[in-house]
Amino acid sequence: PGSQVKVITENSNLNIRKGPGTDQPIVGKAAKGEIITLISKANDQWWLVRTKDNEEGYCYAQYLESV
Repeated sequence: PGSQVKVITENSNLNIRKGPGTDQPIVGKAAKGEIITLISKANDQWWLVRTKDNEEGYCYAQYLESV
């Protein structure tokens, strides 16, 4: 099922990317404070997530925390 994580950006939306890297295209966004589902961890920096709108992709792990 995956665990829940919270978006903890400073003041902006968190980009959801097609692959684990800033060179990857943005496929969605998650709002600050939004709770999203952690599917898997590609590595310590990039985690695969799914939003409540079923957008799926990689987010920078520094801006996510467990809930």
